[in-house]
Amino acid sequence: MACTSQRLLELLNEAGFRYWTAPNPEDGCLVSFMGNHATRPTVFVHVRVDSDGSVLTAMVTAFLRVADHPSLPVLMQAMLHEAYLTVLGQWEMDPSDGEVRVTVQLPLFDAEPTANQVARTVTAAARLADRAWPRLLAILETGQDPVLEEDDDDPARKELRRLQIRMQELLQAQRSKTDQN
Repeated sequence: MACTSQRLLELLNEAGFRYWTAPNPEDGCLVSFMGNHATRPTVFVHVRVDSDGSVLTAMVTAFLRVADHPSLPVLMQAMLHEAYLTVLGQWEMDPSDGEVRVTVQLPLFDAEPTANQVARTVTAAARLADRAWPRLLAILETGQDPVLEEDDDDPARKELRRLQIRMQELLQAQRSKTDQN
């Protein structure tokens, strides 16, 4: 069962969200959340349904822009790790402009969403972005992933750390070979 753009706005109202609509209703709307970090006080979530109304998408837009940054491989690894930790959101970077974003989708193939489902989807996107913000910012500022620096006796975390360090070494070696050509 499909959800229309107008129904999405009604569900956001039912869930108690304030939102700002785009000039064209099919383009969705923006919902803002208060972040937990002084360097990122507000998180904006772009909410829309696709053209046939079968998927609701909540995407944190204008989250971060990175273009040709020397720590880009470390940042991409951290985004992959964040996606692995939740299995809920998709982290991606647009190579054309370097925009980093997180997306949470709710398939609507068999039923119309409820206000609670819409609220959870939109809130999840904002929380994922807000939780990852300090880590990603630290990577851009220092070039090091703070998660790799943590001392932890968890064997799974140690293995992840070992794999991330090895991947960084391989990426550095590959980059230096291509720089010489």
